Amino acid sequence: MMIKNQKGLTIPELVIGIGLSAVVISVVVAVQVQMAKEQDKLVKQLDDSIDQNQAERIVYKDLAGVEVSYNNLKILDDNANNFYDYIPDVTENTLTGTLSREFTLSLATKSTEFIVMTQNPADGALLNYDPVWAYDVGKDPGNPNIPADLAFSAKKNRTWMTNEKNGGRPGFWKDGNVLMYDTPSRIRPVVNGTINMSTPPRSPIYIGSISINAGDNLQPVGNEILSKLNMTQPSTGESIPNLDTFLRKLPSVGGGQTIVRLRSVRIIKYSLEQDTKKIAKDYNVVPANLMVSEYRNGQWSNKRLLADGIDKMVFRRDSIIKRMIYYKITKAKRLDGLNF
Repeated sequence: MMIKNQKGLTIPELVIGIGLSAVVISVVVAVQVQMAKEQDKLVKQLDDSIDQNQAERIVYKDLAGVEVSYNNLKILDDNANNFYDYIPDVTENTLTGTLSREFTLSLATKSTEFIVMTQNPADGALLNYDPVWAYDVGKDPGNPNIPADLAFSAKKNRTWMTNEKNGGRPGFWKDGNVLMYDTPSRIRPVVNGTINMSTPPRSPIYIGSISINAGDNLQPVGNEILSKLNMTQPSTGESIPNLDTFLRKLPSVGGGQTIVRLRSVRIIKYSLEQDTKKIAKDYNVVPANLMVSEYRNGQWSNKRLLADGIDKMVFRRDSIIKRMIYYKITKAKRLDGLNF
């Protein structure tokens, strides 16, 4: 006699039905789990992509005015060459040695800081500066062969610089701003009567910081920044400690009046710190946070996070005769593949 349930199914049929239902449910659950993993992986990849792209866009904006770094900043690259060497007036075949430059920010290589100087157009465009603006001129000696007395005046420097009616830039004089004075002249030192064309040509520069508490006087930059600046006379190596010295020893331009250029600049530092919110053993390298800070008021500002989970950031130049800088942020890869 067959035993049937109330719906007319036999026990074997019921067992088979339950088994098939269990198989279907397990397949559905497995598919849902896999979909959840894929969705989680996609979310992580998307987060990483947004994080990385946003950081690269910020760096791109920072590097827009990087011209002022060339031959003025001393940052050694991975091969101990100055990353900012720039020789625009010779061809590659006349140069020897490594012409490309590459700097790798990485916890593994212990190169964890990279500095860039860039023009800040938000404060105003480049200003052609007349050196007379910074001086009180004494009485006419009445003899064309005798120069009149000149007395440096920090107040006149500030007043003329910010006088918008005369074409000045009021936006330059803000607390914490960094100002850079240079000339269009590009000079190489003469050694034993010879000029080495492989030496990067440069202008003398003076860079000072504004502090409202210090009045009209530009403040010298700190020793850390000073050690990375070529703030010396290119022909003699003599240091340029202040604006007065810079203006009194300007290079001549074919016997004509020397042109001085003035601009507001930003000095920016990118740095890596270990990302303590991530478990290092879950990644192929120890993940790092990419941070950025700016030199203002004689010190670095508080660091801001640009991107987390970083493996390295590479800055690269194809040649020292070209000004283009390429850069790439690489994320640390998870060993479970969630951000591959």
